[in-house]
Amino acid sequence: MKSVLTMAGSKPWISKKTCTRRMMLWLLCLGITLTGFSQQTVTITGVVTDSTTGQTLQGVSVSELGSNRATQTDASGKYSIAVAETSSLEFRHIGYAVQVFPVKGHAVIDVLLTPDAKDLDQVVVVAYGKQRKATVTGAIVSIQTKEIKQSPAANLAVSLAGRLPGLTAIQRSGEPGRDITQIFVRGQGTVNAQSPIVLVDGVERDLTYIDPNEVESVTILKDASSTAIFGVRGANGVILVTTRRGTSETPEINFTAEAGTQSFTRFITPVNSYEYATLRNLAQRNDGLGDAFTPEALEHYRTGDDPVRYPNTNWRDMLIKPASLQQRYNLNISGANKGLRYFVNAGYLRQGGQFRFEKDLPYDPEFKLDRYNFRSNIDLQINKSLKAFLNVAGYLEKQNMPMGVLNLVGRDEVVNNSPALWIMAYMNYLNATIPPYTPDGQIITTITTDHPALGQLNRTGYIQQTRSNVTATYGMEQSLDFITKGLVARAVMSFDSKTTNNFYAGRDYERWEQVILRGVPGADGQDSVTYLKHAQKNTPLTISGARYFTSFSNFQGSLNYNRTFGDHVVTGLLLYQQQKTLINAELPFNLIGVASRLTYGFRNKYFAEFNAGYNGSEQFAKGHRFGFFPAVSAAWVLSNEKFLEDNNVFSTVKLRGSYGSVGNDRIGSRRFLYIDDLQVGGGGASGSLGQGATIVTNLLKNEALQWEVSRKANIGFELGMRNGLSLTVDLFTEKRDNILRNRGTIPALNGLPVSALPPVNIGIVKNKGYEIELNYRKRFNSNWSALGKLNLSYATNEQLFADEPLLPESYAYRYRETGYRIGQNFGYIVDRYFTSADDIANSPSQHVGGHDPRPGDFKYKDLNGDGVVDAEDIAPIGYAPVPEYTFGAAFNVTYKNFDLSVLFQGVTNVTAYYGGAGTFAATYYVKRHLESWTQERADAGLPVNYPRLTTEGSPNEIGNSFFIIDGSYMRLKNVEIGYRLPASWAKKVGAKGARIYANGFNLLTWDRLPTKDIDPEITNETSYPIIKTINFGLNVTF
Repeated sequence: MKSVLTMAGSKPWISKKTCTRRMMLWLLCLGITLTGFSQQTVTITGVVTDSTTGQTLQGVSVSELGSNRATQTDASGKYSIAVAETSSLEFRHIGYAVQVFPVKGHAVIDVLLTPDAKDLDQVVVVAYGKQRKATVTGAIVSIQTKEIKQSPAANLAVSLAGRLPGLTAIQRSGEPGRDITQIFVRGQGTVNAQSPIVLVDGVERDLTYIDPNEVESVTILKDASSTAIFGVRGANGVILVTTRRGTSETPEINFTAEAGTQSFTRFITPVNSYEYATLRNLAQRNDGLGDAFTPEALEHYRTGDDPVRYPNTNWRDMLIKPASLQQRYNLNISGANKGLRYFVNAGYLRQGGQFRFEKDLPYDPEFKLDRYNFRSNIDLQINKSLKAFLNVAGYLEKQNMPMGVLNLVGRDEVVNNSPALWIMAYMNYLNATIPPYTPDGQIITTITTDHPALGQLNRTGYIQQTRSNVTATYGMEQSLDFITKGLVARAVMSFDSKTTNNFYAGRDYERWEQVILRGVPGADGQDSVTYLKHAQKNTPLTISGARYFTSFSNFQGSLNYNRTFGDHVVTGLLLYQQQKTLINAELPFNLIGVASRLTYGFRNKYFAEFNAGYNGSEQFAKGHRFGFFPAVSAAWVLSNEKFLEDNNVFSTVKLRGSYGSVGNDRIGSRRFLYIDDLQVGGGGASGSLGQGATIVTNLLKNEALQWEVSRKANIGFELGMRNGLSLTVDLFTEKRDNILRNRGTIPALNGLPVSALPPVNIGIVKNKGYEIELNYRKRFNSNWSALGKLNLSYATNEQLFADEPLLPESYAYRYRETGYRIGQNFGYIVDRYFTSADDIANSPSQHVGGHDPRPGDFKYKDLNGDGVVDAEDIAPIGYAPVPEYTFGAAFNVTYKNFDLSVLFQGVTNVTAYYGGAGTFAATYYVKRHLESWTQERADAGLPVNYPRLTTEGSPNEIGNSFFIIDGSYMRLKNVEIGYRLPASWAKKVGAKGARIYANGFNLLTWDRLPTKDIDPEITNETSYPIIKTINFGLNVTF
């Protein structure tokens, strides 16, 4: 018989008498238990499906009421559970209403879950706990594992871009193991550390190295109500990562295998040798010089008939592979029984690099990454009132790379900078007329390029960096119902150990220069070719190494209270926390504090909450180390009022607001700024006075130093409609003061260099904005369904006080920071190109650096009207490098067993300075330089996309509105198409379910940049470009 359900929504000493009573109670409980076991059990099976999309649901919690028996639906939406015949089953899934169904008389229960836009009973993750969604009064947003795993990115932080309102994720490098991502929550509020703190299962840890398969959800805490509990650490927002735990009574094994290709989204396109020679001649003619290349040489470059003397070296194709491989494998096992829950995960990632390397080298210098990770989350129900858990996780990373120039600049520089930085820079220094090798295979370069990229990649040796991290958290939770109902004590201890081992094997190599002896015939009758050797020699590998160590410990002790009194619900949290970080031989970084939360709810309509943190940080002197950071918030659920309770349109209507203060103690890399930094040095006036020594003042102390304080206000509105549409809107404002800054208005004549003056708490920044999230789900028929999620975020800031000197009245703009955004770009405003000598003579004179103006150079605007263009005419241009608007649009379509997901992500109101090698026309030209200004192009009305070329110092290639440009873009960030194999096929290999899929990452980009050589997220020409990934995968559940 099948039933289908569619849902609408240390002990003290005790006396002998007491002991006897407890023994009788124990026997009574035993009898009840035995009676329960004597009841007949039945096995219930079924499938859980989304009633609107027809798609089966994985991860639905299926539990027997009144017992610890529970399971979870598998990848095919199926479940199986043995329960008492007279019991009832509860089906619970985030996004759907909770439903209870009686078992009696049924062997198969298939359930159709109807999405509930109201869904105020679902549980969401908050700081150090969980709350019902209805009771949440702060601004939080979360994403679940299904969406995270759609991205094949190696870095979890990258996968969040475009998915969460209020979160800005900017990828600044695509290098394996160093794919740096900047994260901002609600924009920029300070000139100091701006990144949010990340907590993994309640403990501060790294986000980058987490395997997406371990993650249950990622939650962003944005306003003061959500983050005040973190006190001195919460001003920049908080990211909470919750890892998976066992839920299914039947053990489940999940295996995933992925393989794909990677390539650069964009890369500089150099000109060929003929184009280079032509452009070089043009630049020299523009400067009144003779040609660098004769007509005969130009013809040889054009025809390519003499590749020895007139080569056409495509450095891009020689050094860059069209694609590299990425592989990922993951195996996890999870399950639960009456007293034990477990989730065990192991993963492997291999990510290749994009550079080509020579074959048959005696060592491996290739850029690549191997990462092994594991996690084991164990939950133990010791008895009815005592729980314990143990989370152990870690990773081992092996990153390989060439030595590059680190032999010269310092091998330990690899800690902060990758060899790729110099390789990318020097790739732009050699042009196509330079051959790569001498006849006997030695590296060719020029006198001005000491470190050619080809040599850096292949002939300098290699570095193996091994990074490992083991994290462990143990906790116990004791119910204190014997004191008062709803009271729970919890203690958690965490210890992490992180090590980095750098193995260096470096060498030097010969560099040669090709010389063509014009008029001296060689054996073939043509001009002779010879090679001049530079001073370097080929040397053997020299071995060295370095080690780095970080340990972290954290203790948390808390009391939690949750009690209902009729229409009144009261919850509370009191938390003590102590944290220590030890880095190498440095003094420990210590934090200590107490936090509290108190919530009150009345009739599920009105909610109020108070959060506070009282924290101390040793960044500050005694007497200034502790601070109190409170926040209050409230919410009103209008949809539970009688006037809306029975309406047919709205399922959720909620208003909420919050106000409070939070702090930021991360004020830069220097520590103990409240102590004088003095040093004994030499150079005294006399060797007989003080032994010839002097006292050097590196930095004066500031004993009054304190944390930054951010005062935040937030108003939110949540609307859910019964047709599946939901809307969330948040408006926020923030004013942060006490920002640590260096004084700018202290006279230089103070007896000390300006660098010795201590920073002070004087900066003030205002930040404001809004966030909109719109979700909609629609089922067209039994086979077709669609889901859409749109989000838009806006955050803009203004520096109200920066203690900078007011520039003279002759300046068009008298401040460079005060009144502007953090990071505001400044430069000269380009009016047009100078057209002739008369045009130059009749225009304001220009003194901006470089040679005197010539036709084809930029004519800048004289903003102060004094007839001279100089530093007084510098103006703000556009916006800052961090975008003000971020947006994302996610869509999902299902048809029977097929599913398609698409994510668009973008930013706007962002401006960046794109210059340097690969953009400027120096010794290396790119395609856009072919359309530089010439008189002929101007007269013919042809497009002019670059100022006149020159070999001298250029007045054009400086900070101006031509190179400080709009960095807005929209990406096709993620696409995934999958097919769930029929259950009968999966059974043939002993599996419960299987799914094959293909996905892509960073597939297409639309932007406003004048050239497609540059990715809009990369503003540094020496950065490793961002990666595009195309990936194929198989997921099997047993």
